[in-house]
Amino acid sequence: MALWEVTFRNQYDYPFLQLSTKLPGTALSMWCIWNRELLQVPTRDPAVLKVVEKAIRDAGHVVDEWVDARGGRIFLLECTCGRHRSMWNVFDEHQCLDSPPAVFLDGWAYHRFLSFDPERTRTLFKDLRELGPTVLLQKRELPLHVLPSSIWAGSLFGDLTGRQVDAVLRAHRSGYYSSPRSVTTDDLARGLGLSRSTFEEHLRKAENRLINALIPYLELYATADRPPEKMASRGPPLEAALAPRLAGKT
Repeated sequence: MALWEVTFRNQYDYPFLQLSTKLPGTALSMWCIWNRELLQVPTRDPAVLKVVEKAIRDAGHVVDEWVDARGGRIFLLECTCGRHRSMWNVFDEHQCLDSPPAVFLDGWAYHRFLSFDPERTRTLFKDLRELGPTVLLQKRELPLHVLPSSIWAGSLFGDLTGRQVDAVLRAHRSGYYSSPRSVTTDDLARGLGLSRSTFEEHLRKAENRLINALIPYLELYATADRPPEKMASRGPPLEAALAPRLAGKT
């Protein structure tokens, strides 16, 4: 028995896919969780948020709650699966497991799912192509001893303060983690108008919290019977496929 991870993009009749055509370059991420959906909009631009809120209301979804996240806004909505032919319905019909989030960008929907049955995967793609244009981006076999898991960003970064996040990002962008290092903590601190000891405190606390958050995943990975083999893939992974579009390229 094999486990397959499949990534694709497609176009079909779905409100949030249509919304993405009105917001070029803005990647809308969605998680479907039982009778609710989380929609992440990676901007706080009032003009963009106004378009999103109007689209939500026009589609008939109730906005139960929204919250500002770092660099964006998250909306909590009623699930669309009962009133639209969503991808989550299609996955369920073919006994495939969604690997969130779905990403809607420039009129395309990007999805990833897991399947144990190649025949069901072929049938699923037949149904997808009946709904609209569908492009396979990646298909790879995962060894069964490797447990695939989606890591929530909040589980890794939720304990970091804003100053700690800024310290890590500044250090990485400036080459502090390259070998050999191209900057010192003293250089980084001066650039932020901080003392070296204050900057190092933010950086060390952030590094400690990141390591503590990663350890459970590393321990899970380390329990595998043998290191994962190289897995053949067809096409770029989802992140690689999205990158040029997010950069404004076609």
